[in-house]
Amino acid sequence: MQLNSFQFPDRSKVETFSQKQQQIIVNQQTPSIPSNQITGTTGQPFVAVSPQSMTISTNGATDLIGGQIEMAMTMQNLQGVAVQPGNTYVAMLSPDRQSWMVQETMRSVNTTDMTVRMVKRTQMDGEYMVVGRQTVETNTLVVPFGSDGSTSVAIQGSGLQENEFQDGFRMATRATQPMTMNVNVKKGVDQGMLSALQGQSSINDYRYSVVTNLAAVTPNLNQQVTVVQMPVNAIRIQKMMQAMNVPANGMVAIAVAQRGVLQNPGGATGNLNSAGTRRSLLGRSEFREEIAARQIQNTNAATSTTNNANPVAQQLLLAPTFTPVAATAVLDQANMRIAIPVKQVDGEYILTMTLMSAGGAQAAAAPQTAPAAAPAAAPQTAGSGESAASPATPATSPSATKSEAPAAEAPAAEAEKATMEASNSTMTAKPEPTKSEAAKTEESKMAERREESKTDKYGLPVAPMGAVIMTMKQIDDMASAMTWGGGVAITKMMSEYVKAQTGNDLFGSSNSTGADSGIKITV
Repeated sequence: MQLNSFQFPDRSKVETFSQKQQQIIVNQQTPSIPSNQITGTTGQPFVAVSPQSMTISTNGATDLIGGQIEMAMTMQNLQGVAVQPGNTYVAMLSPDRQSWMVQETMRSVNTTDMTVRMVKRTQMDGEYMVVGRQTVETNTLVVPFGSDGSTSVAIQGSGLQENEFQDGFRMATRATQPMTMNVNVKKGVDQGMLSALQGQSSINDYRYSVVTNLAAVTPNLNQQVTVVQMPVNAIRIQKMMQAMNVPANGMVAIAVAQRGVLQNPGGATGNLNSAGTRRSLLGRSEFREEIAARQIQNTNAATSTTNNANPVAQQLLLAPTFTPVAATAVLDQANMRIAIPVKQVDGEYILTMTLMSAGGAQAAAAPQTAPAAAPAAAPQTAGSGESAASPATPATSPSATKSEAPAAEAPAAEAEKATMEASNSTMTAKPEPTKSEAAKTEESKMAERREESKTDKYGLPVAPMGAVIMTMKQIDDMASAMTWGGGVAITKMMSEYVKAQTGNDLFGSSNSTGADSGIKITV
């Protein structure tokens, strides 16, 4: 194949191999959205390095080979926006045209010719732009856990910002007010915190605690939305599923639960004796004394606030139990995370697991069968001669015993006769069974539709709200990827291949010795 290379007056370049003849059109334009709407990488603030963006259009080319978009930059431009060359990216406009997407695995920076590339492309249609992050650190920024100022993250009051913490916990935040955020881990999950989760069990024995300086006390102060991305420990889930004897074709539902901040926990309402109301009840001298006392109290409060960097955050009152997040969750299998949007990020978060099997189906069907069994027991407890309870028995319990049938037939016949006499026509009594049968048929059809709606277009069960369904195969594949550094087990494949061909081990048994001779450290 021959490399197709197209260079433009601003030193930008588009290169690709192609399996067949394709058409490409390249233009420049003003960027569609601001450069601070960034997803795919962490940190803030992001600025535009180039004043214009590049648009590429093809005739439906989706099978390109080794395509790359190379965009040029100058040292003058970088110095003008205070960006280092190592913090430059080629960002692509998202399909919904709401953010610039950065793909770390497709990024390449060449400081020799001052270019930055997006590589390994199989299709190129889209809008591209060079953006830069105004930070000293380069590449992905990882924030440590903590609750003090040294571990806080500054969230800009505009734009879209992602922040990742040291275990992979990640948040994408779009806020209307500047704020600071701390994420910490707290040990232990009490059983009392799980009482509202209806049989769900916590995967880990710790909780993520998220605290902002706005503290969610006034929800309307900051109109924000955050996508919380919680890391999945596939090896731990694998062991839990094995302990639960989950079969090879079994499934579990992994969900995110939150303990949010209680709004107005005391339930106070109305005006709470404002200063104007108290003024009319006090004399002039008494009012002055009260003002002086308030000034002293405010001075003491200001002193304590100075000593305590975030006084409100330490007084947050959380809900007593975790509740599932009522939103659609998405599984990021490549990065081993579960993402779900939340409105107020303050609070605590855990991952929960529920077995999706025949036991789960019985638990869902229990509320439907329970009301039918309750009226059947009513005639036994109410007495044998009650005429009011007997007619209800055949209507609500078709499987009643034969001994109760004669007692029910007489009142039913009298009711039908009274209906016929009242209408003075024999035709009005006949449609009644037809209507009841039609209602039963409609109910059965609706039940069938509900059963069918529980599966998606691939025939797989639909996950509950706020959860994702993971199969045993998915968990095993993710656990294997974690064991082998997130990739393919290269040396294992080599050894198995050589052993299958020659019968001998490729690396021998020397690598397995000496592991127990090191120093053991207990954490």
